[in-house]
Amino acid sequence: MGALKYCIVGTGFAGTCALWHLVQRLTAPHQSSSPETSAITIITVERGTVNGPGYPYSKDNVQLAHRCNNQASTMSIHGNDFIDWMTENKSRLIRDHAELVLETHPGITLADWQPDNDEFYPRALFGLYLEQRFQEALERALAHGIHVHQYMRHEAIDGRTEGETFSLTLRQLDTHEEFTIGGLDRVLLSTGHWQTKAADAVAKSDGFMASPYPPGAVKSAVANKVRSQPGRTEPPRVFVQGMGPSGIDAILTLCDEGEFTYTHDGHVASYRAAAFPGAGGPLHIVAGSRCGFFSPIRGPLATYEMHHLTEERLAAMRREQNGYLKIDAILELLDLELRRATGGAVGWADVVSPRYPSAREKLAVDLRDSYTGNLVYTVVLKARRMRFYSVLEPRDKAVYDRMLDTHFIRTAVPMPAANAEKLLALMDAGVLSVVKLGYDAPAPVVDADGAFRIACQSDDGQPITIRADCMIRASAQDFAMNLHPSPLMQNLLRRGEVVPHEEGGYVTGGIALAPGGYRVMKRAGSVCIPSAHLASFGSPVRFWQNERNFAGAFVEAAEWVADEWLEVAVVMSAADKPKPAAGRGPSIVTVEMRR
Repeated sequence: MGALKYCIVGTGFAGTCALWHLVQRLTAPHQSSSPETSAITIITVERGTVNGPGYPYSKDNVQLAHRCNNQASTMSIHGNDFIDWMTENKSRLIRDHAELVLETHPGITLADWQPDNDEFYPRALFGLYLEQRFQEALERALAHGIHVHQYMRHEAIDGRTEGETFSLTLRQLDTHEEFTIGGLDRVLLSTGHWQTKAADAVAKSDGFMASPYPPGAVKSAVANKVRSQPGRTEPPRVFVQGMGPSGIDAILTLCDEGEFTYTHDGHVASYRAAAFPGAGGPLHIVAGSRCGFFSPIRGPLATYEMHHLTEERLAAMRREQNGYLKIDAILELLDLELRRATGGAVGWADVVSPRYPSAREKLAVDLRDSYTGNLVYTVVLKARRMRFYSVLEPRDKAVYDRMLDTHFIRTAVPMPAANAEKLLALMDAGVLSVVKLGYDAPAPVVDADGAFRIACQSDDGQPITIRADCMIRASAQDFAMNLHPSPLMQNLLRRGEVVPHEEGGYVTGGIALAPGGYRVMKRAGSVCIPSAHLASFGSPVRFWQNERNFAGAFVEAAEWVADEWLEVAVVMSAADKPKPAAGRGPSIVTVEMRR
């Protein structure tokens, strides 16, 4: 057992990325100061049965049609590694996973396939990449004498500082056995997205699904509800709340029984509907969101240099305003920028309320514009990449979260063109329709007959109501930490090992980090200080949802953690430092207890 112990909780994209960079640094040749690798232990904790994919990219939680929302060239744990991995494994992928290749390149001759930087590959394929890179990192660690312990199908449920080290309590998910791992020097919390534990008035109703994943559970729930209504004469209706990437995945899951046809050059031509199990015919899907429009389509950025909303302008504004920015000033500059880019045709108000008579018409225009570059998407994306949220005044953060983030996300986080083509084909086939919910719509309710009643707006803005047999929630995540369902997070909050991020009385969502890095802040009496042991990045931390929810941000954070952890190892090795007493011992498992 090594004297220096690292632990990674959650081995999806974030955890795998951190492990890979950590092992590379610990084992890199020709370092000026090399750590003593035999003195190091790496422990990983994962709820799933496989390390690497995590929940979003696990083959058990996705369907073939579920695509990554970013191009392959931006989906790597370092460099252009996802493309390099596909190239290295081309023969195996064609032999064992041809369907994953053909989903992205329909109709091609497999032998001619070349991984494409600009394509959006199935999430299951990205999961295979992460799984292999995780395993390779582990093998490299073992080859250099690093001790490795993997706890799969385990959940971390509690953690606390004990002396100079940290302890984690784990639960085996199949046996419910609980035990504590002690003597940890560094722990990374990389646990990904979560489903809020907020109570929902319709949550316990038959036919309600709090998440569009896994697709098998969604289809089973819909089929059970449909079978409970024999003798119905109309197609069963499923309401999908949310029109972002998760909502689109839900729609494609429900249409899996049918078949898309393709043109000779690989574009979607039409959709052939088929009966849903137990329904006697195809489902009718209604997608809805507050604005009632899908996001734009990701394509090449239009050629445009920002003129009004520039980094220099924002820096000058911060100097004038004690380091803060005001959202009204940013929106004013963004409006000027949009109007300059579009010759006055589009301003910020048009982003908030797109001037299209229907979601289908906007989707078709966005698809056409994506081939040459969508100016509105380009300008809003460039604005969001300036990461201004973190320096907004606290009250402006609250305004942004409540009123504006949805417009930036919807415009700057677009969908693959293949998904847009499928949505248009589903609308043309009469399988999919779209409604606008509005920004002050009452929550859905369940009628006495078990149908969901959803308040929405007609095309001319009049209030109307639709009824649905089933409802799938695929809307945005709630980042309020008090709603986090993980016992680990709740116990860490209770113990003060992590604290919610707060500014000027406004709780932004996410846990607080020490400035300039990814060290978690903890409570120490009446003040908060950086934790000596905990680091975190990804969904659990402050501002991530507003500024850093892209793959490159994960890599940057993983490198920071790996550098910080390497420094600990180097210092220990150089000084021949004796480990704190809590870090020694014959076993890392210090306490065991059975339920």
